[in-house]
Amino acid sequence: MKKIAFVVQRYGLEVNGGAEYYCRVLAERLAGTYEVDVLTSCALEYITWANWYPAETTTINGVRVHRFATEYERQVKACARAEHKIKKWSRPEEWEGFGRFRMWGRALVGKTVKRYSWLWAKAQGPYAPDLITYLQRNHQQYDALIFITYLYYPTIVGLNVAPHKSIFIPTAHDEIPIYLPIFKPLFHKPRAILFLTEGEKRFVHQLFKNETIYNDVIGVGIETIETSSAETAATILKTDAPYLIYIGRIAEAKGCDMLFDYFIQYKQQHPSSLKLVLVGQAFMTIPEHPDIITAGFVDEDVKVTLLKGAEALVIPSQYESLSMVTLESFAYGIPVIANEKCEVLKDHIELSQGGFLFAEYDRFERAVQQLSTSNSGAMGEKAQAYIEQNYTWDKVLARFGEAVDYVAGIS
Repeated sequence: MKKIAFVVQRYGLEVNGGAEYYCRVLAERLAGTYEVDVLTSCALEYITWANWYPAETTTINGVRVHRFATEYERQVKACARAEHKIKKWSRPEEWEGFGRFRMWGRALVGKTVKRYSWLWAKAQGPYAPDLITYLQRNHQQYDALIFITYLYYPTIVGLNVAPHKSIFIPTAHDEIPIYLPIFKPLFHKPRAILFLTEGEKRFVHQLFKNETIYNDVIGVGIETIETSSAETAATILKTDAPYLIYIGRIAEAKGCDMLFDYFIQYKQQHPSSLKLVLVGQAFMTIPEHPDIITAGFVDEDVKVTLLKGAEALVIPSQYESLSMVTLESFAYGIPVIANEKCEVLKDHIELSQGGFLFAEYDRFERAVQQLSTSNSGAMGEKAQAYIEQNYTWDKVLARFGEAVDYVAGIS
């Protein structure tokens, strides 16, 4: 049995995050085929990376998890300063005329873009150097190292340890940090890259010109579950009113401020009993409104019950590399209203015909109104067919196994 290690910034049953949840379900699926370890920080949330879990080795659903403490919390100001220096260093006009002598002088004393890039990575976090030390001392025992998410310190530094046996799952999308110069060499470093969608693959290849690296679109397996709870959505929410649902981190970075503005405007223009139900941990202030219901972080049974009872799932985020909750919604036959500015979500909706797209309020308004006039049953069937054709575990695990064999030198 081969031994593999996942390296990810956070990990645990309590962790609320798309890439982290993806890592957990994939690791648990692989636990019967491989000896699986996870190397991660002690952080529960990503805003501060504060240590919450103990620094120890534990087992979660058959997966051995090694946790390493963060030495300090996220340094927002230091991260911003380093990013400013990197961008300044990268501007061509700084090197014009006599400016080039100043820039070369700074290079001689070590004030280069490379130095600021490492400062940025440490400030961005989670800064857990003991994780890297463990990797340096123990990478020989693993047949493959799998790094999930490009953005954080464990991946940025960890991919340098044993790139010849590293598989990179970048969960990349078009956002400001990915254009920092530190990431160009990172995306050329691993032996193999696995993408979650064709849209992510197109974006990465266009930006980094790294098509020659072994790559595949792995996706994720999506399955429905039978809930064990006897509670209905109406009893959980204490209302039988129709509702839209949002599931995930409640944060401005996920477009939730726009969602609140659009929903409140919709209710002003179209008075009705329609509610907006929020499931997930809040990282921003939620407006006080009689038709916005906050359910908080709930267990899987409750989440599925609420999802199955919704008129539609709403995904306002512009930055997604897969959106597992969109695929889960499709699997239950629930339409999705998604942000058209996110290429991955646009692909999901257009290829499945399982929902609606919006880019501004007028189209959001039209999408919500169409829920009551369109054939939602037929739309749900198309969404479920899309999942059956593209997102089954047998396909995912076969592609993952081929990548492991490749980096292990078997293929």
